[in-house]
Amino acid sequence: MRTRYRSAALAALLPIALIGAGCNTVKAKAAFKDGNRLYKEENYRKAIDEYRRAVELKPDFAEARFYLASAEQALYRPGKEGADNRAHLDTAIGEYEKALEVNRANSNQLKQLRLRTLEALTVIYSDPPVQNYEKALGYAEQVVKDNPNDTKNLYAMAGLYEKFNRVKEAEETYQKVTEQNSKDVKACNALAQFYNKPLWDDQGNVWVDGQSKGARRSKFDQAIGTLNRCADIDPNDPNGHQLVATFYWDKAYRDPLLSDKQKNEYADKGIEAVDLALKAKPDFWNAIVYKGLLYRVKAQVAPSPAERKRYLDQAVLLQKQAADLKKEQSAQGSAATAAAEATAPAAGPTK
Repeated sequence: MRTRYRSAALAALLPIALIGAGCNTVKAKAAFKDGNRLYKEENYRKAIDEYRRAVELKPDFAEARFYLASAEQALYRPGKEGADNRAHLDTAIGEYEKALEVNRANSNQLKQLRLRTLEALTVIYSDPPVQNYEKALGYAEQVVKDNPNDTKNLYAMAGLYEKFNRVKEAEETYQKVTEQNSKDVKACNALAQFYNKPLWDDQGNVWVDGQSKGARRSKFDQAIGTLNRCADIDPNDPNGHQLVATFYWDKAYRDPLLSDKQKNEYADKGIEAVDLALKAKPDFWNAIVYKGLLYRVKAQVAPSPAERKRYLDQAVLLQKQAADLKKEQSAQGSAATAAAEATAPAAGPTK
């Protein structure tokens, strides 16, 4: 009998508990709304108070925990000493982690919030004072797992590998992007840019600070080979061949380890690439600029004064040609804009 009375009493209290929980949810959402208003005003300290109130009332409020973390992070000043400053970052990390824990990801909004939370933690653990490769990589891998075909996430992962000198993994990730986007010139160019970074030693092994000897090297031949494939994706786009030319000029002009013979050969190959760009677009003034720069490289390494003068004269001529074309195209653009504005219908009166 006593048990039956107790069950009846508990049943009577249940609606009251549900009403209380619902009331807390309403109050939590109101505090969250106030916090968002203060956050937009960059009044982070007061926003934190409102977000804290929201999560106290509703501990599984993932959005409130995320913005509480974000506000704390906004108060953190990188490089500034002091326990109070560091406390903002530590609190932000804790709240981001709690936001992940309570996020059920059962709606598009919560899925996006989970993604932003993982990205925030990846960034935090990628840099001092809490730099931790394993944690940064772990969060980044979750981002990619949730969105395996998102190119932006793969680029972020490749950048993370680079940051921690995991060059092989970075290369594989860039290659994966190009495989998934075989007709995407930007993806192809990103791989070429990666090969053009000085990440290797003289033997082609990954450069390791304190261990590797000699000069840091890029994989320039692979960069050029990749760029040529990029240019072939759209042969009618002159920018592909123009980018090849800029790589050759940068290498010939800036690399002090090249011999004069190598510089001259790279300049010639750069000029060949420029000519392909100009074949597709004869008035491509930026390509003409680089053609002139490449002739200046040839002048620097020319074996005789006569050849030097010939190359410099050609460079000056090309420089003038490019300047005239740029000026002409700018004037045409201004005239077209003025004509469009003159023929545009006048705006009617607003009601």
